[in-house]
Amino acid sequence: MDLYTFTVEDFIIHDTRAVHNDTLRLSYTAYVDGDMVASRLISLGDFDNGEYSTIDYVPSDVGPSLGPVVINDPAAKCAFIFQLVNAGNVPEGALSGRVAATADQLAGITAGLAGAGAIDAGAALSSAAFPAGLLLEAFANLWSWLDTDCDGPVAVDQISGPRYVLDAWTDNPAKLVRTQQTYPGTDSPTGCGGNSNYEVIWSLLHARTWLQVAEATVQFSSATGVSAAEHHGAVHGFGIGVGGSVNHTRTFTGATWLVDNLVDNLGPFNLLAGVAVTAVSFDDRLYVLGALADGSVSTLAYTVDGGTWVHHAAGPGSLQTAEPVAAAVFRDRLYVIARDSVSGQLRLTSTADMRIWNPWTDVPPPGLPSGSAVAAAALGDKLFIFGVFNTGKAPASVIMRNSTSDGVTWSGWDQVEAGIRPEGAAAADQPLDVAAGIFHERIYLTSRWESTEGSAYETGYLTVNFSADGDDWSGWRIPQPESVFQASNAAGLAAVGSHLYILAPQWAGGPDNPTPVWAY
Repeated sequence: MDLYTFTVEDFIIHDTRAVHNDTLRLSYTAYVDGDMVASRLISLGDFDNGEYSTIDYVPSDVGPSLGPVVINDPAAKCAFIFQLVNAGNVPEGALSGRVAATADQLAGITAGLAGAGAIDAGAALSSAAFPAGLLLEAFANLWSWLDTDCDGPVAVDQISGPRYVLDAWTDNPAKLVRTQQTYPGTDSPTGCGGNSNYEVIWSLLHARTWLQVAEATVQFSSATGVSAAEHHGAVHGFGIGVGGSVNHTRTFTGATWLVDNLVDNLGPFNLLAGVAVTAVSFDDRLYVLGALADGSVSTLAYTVDGGTWVHHAAGPGSLQTAEPVAAAVFRDRLYVIARDSVSGQLRLTSTADMRIWNPWTDVPPPGLPSGSAVAAAALGDKLFIFGVFNTGKAPASVIMRNSTSDGVTWSGWDQVEAGIRPEGAAAADQPLDVAAGIFHERIYLTSRWESTEGSAYETGYLTVNFSADGDDWSGWRIPQPESVFQASNAAGLAAVGSHLYILAPQWAGGPDNPTPVWAY
């Protein structure tokens, strides 16, 4: 996840706007593609001339910043705005709405100037951000609501541009862009002090890290692997809770998550213990499939809008499995791949309407023992399946792939990248599982690896790989290598817009102890 923290760190008052003390209020707002996504208003107190740090005037458990604000789209147009105002005569209940309305006007002006070429995204920060004098003098009427006694703005500024430009500014060891700016004030009314003169140090911090999935105090958790799917512009995640309940989460932006439980609406599903469910968007519905207690494969439930669920106890039948199934939409049909628990054979079926299923057919075996459940994804005119298999020699386990153009004839099993290990890992590190998804016309894989002696990473570290054709791969890389995430079970992979999400349970837990799920 890409997190941004906007902070007014320090301010130096050379001249107050009031005769003696300014009663300062600090307002923050953040905009993404013209929509306000975060705001905060802080009452700092009364100040005379001197040097001050905002952190000294707010409770330590909340801090002086706005954020972290999640912005996952690199092309999104962003604006972070602060307003430091002398507002001793504005009722507290009215102040928040007024500074928010002013911020809306500032954001609109910024967008207009950027569109006209007045703001050069590639220029230096001081010219890409509004000069404070321009804001306070040329647009002083925006604060006309501050018209009592000596009230008025004393320092206002912003940093804006496409998110990838903000990333470029923060692309340094500190992941921080900081500026120190002098803000000469507007004309103060008769009877007040001279025009205010403030100096402010403010910053924008960028962090790319894992973020726990939760709605308020409700955590999204799973005792098994996590499944993820895109449906109608949102990423949905599914895990197994205590007693076999199906936990669900949904997000459109990564900034906020809905967390609920399918059992609350539909009752228990009588799932096979310890086996994850599988989600897939097909024919305008999002389906959840799973293995029931008797080993049969069933479509448990579906939703059209992502919020209202309908029970759907139907499936291909006649096959029993003890593993999560794989599912992918290919050539207008839903394909399901499952491993027969009796023979160990991978088998495939498909449907065009979720009612009539083709007979199960065998997928040609790789000639190696299986080490994980398989994953599936369709790219172009091919359906791909991936799995971990045990070689009986060094390396002991490899990730392999097979593909078909018609669901009947297969290309044959081949190692992904000839079994090459992740960057920085020990040669003997082993893959534990694999998940697959499509993002920007590429197949993406995420795999959990087990470290061995000499490895720089811990057990359960996650890696990502991608390919435009399923043959040539970019190499296994570890997201956020300076803060390696340890997963307790298989991850889910899904994309929305310009962001690819990985959802994985944190290391720990078991069937009766679901663990919190994090997102990247």
